[in-house]
Amino acid sequence: MDTNLDRIATIDKLEAKLAVTKAQLTDLATMGAVITSIHEIDAVLSVVMDMAIRLVEGEVGLIMIGGDDGLHPKVSWGVTETFVKSLIYEGGIDLPTYCFKSREPVILSDLAIKSDEGVKLDSVIAMPIQTKDKCLGVIVIINKTDGGNYTVEDREILEMLLNFVAVAIDNSLLLQEKLTRQKIDQEMSIARDIQETILPQDVIKVPGAEIGAVYFPARDVGGDFYDVIKIDDTKFLVIIGDVSNKGVPAALIMSASSGIIKSIIASNPSIPVSELAEALNALLANEIIKDREMFVTLFFSKFDLQERKLTYCNAGHMPGLFWSASESRIEALPIGGPIIGQFDGVKFKQGERELGNDDRLFLFTDGLTEAQDIDDHLFGRERAEQVFSSEIGLDPKEFCLKVKEWVDRFIEGTPEDSHDDFTILQVKVD
Repeated sequence: MDTNLDRIATIDKLEAKLAVTKAQLTDLATMGAVITSIHEIDAVLSVVMDMAIRLVEGEVGLIMIGGDDGLHPKVSWGVTETFVKSLIYEGGIDLPTYCFKSREPVILSDLAIKSDEGVKLDSVIAMPIQTKDKCLGVIVIINKTDGGNYTVEDREILEMLLNFVAVAIDNSLLLQEKLTRQKIDQEMSIARDIQETILPQDVIKVPGAEIGAVYFPARDVGGDFYDVIKIDDTKFLVIIGDVSNKGVPAALIMSASSGIIKSIIASNPSIPVSELAEALNALLANEIIKDREMFVTLFFSKFDLQERKLTYCNAGHMPGLFWSASESRIEALPIGGPIIGQFDGVKFKQGERELGNDDRLFLFTDGLTEAQDIDDHLFGRERAEQVFSSEIGLDPKEFCLKVKEWVDRFIEGTPEDSHDDFTILQVKVD
């Protein structure tokens, strides 16, 4: 009789345990659906902390997520990071760090420890939150509400829950990465539109001179720009510049600079290029760039074909290269001043050159000289001079395309995303 009663009692216990397990599995399925539908990591972890403590009947807990500089607490219910990290495990390593690095669960039982703060510690379960490829973080739950110890069943049920969590965190990170990429792509598209609006569709034709200009874009939109502004029948201004940034901020500064230059020229066509640089610098430094860590480099050159004179001002840019046909030599044009947009009130100087038949001016942005080959050698200033003298017989537009051929041969074999945009411009006096 007693044997039958024992059997009945055992069966009742098994049925009760089966019912509990079935309920837990049902809860887990529901929890998994909820967890994997949430895309914000902080929201996921708050839900998980609540679910985990209820599943294993824990008292307090903490979730920590790994970063480049170690574990950081994300959700804390009733226990501090300081206390959890005071639990030293094997090799003198704190418990959560050990669990994170080893990717192994840890169960500690019958501890009967009381901290200086009066916290009683009886049992602990620490579980890694991990995918097949990496460990994302750790969950630590302290003490059971009934005063007992954590069991293998508790570990197994937490493992199932944390599998959902790892998927949810991975999905959240992928979504954030996708949204960031979309935002960058959108900004690049806007910047590209701005740049295409600013850059001349066709370089104006000037009697007595030939002008060629080409912009070679890279994957990311930089701050290159150029313009040719006709002042009268015998005078024109050629400008090339580069903003120290990429994307929309660079495009906006580029747009502002271009508009200011044209406005100043329209109101004062005879302004010397040094004063033009000073006026632009004052407006950018005080009204537009202000305290932002941005600046513009520019090379201003004014051609007076009647007086046969070139005046120029190099504002922190790559010095222009001047070819004297009568002397068959190249001369750098460095005179000017510092970068534009950072130092209000600075004075700029201007240089001057006489113009003869077949003289040429070669201007470019630093994307040309900073192009790198597979051994990280720079294209450099000397090669720029070499291509200038070697291809001196070409007309300006053909010359610009030929420079691109030189650069393409130089960078052959390098990753495309390592290439920078650059602009080339040449003026030939007839």
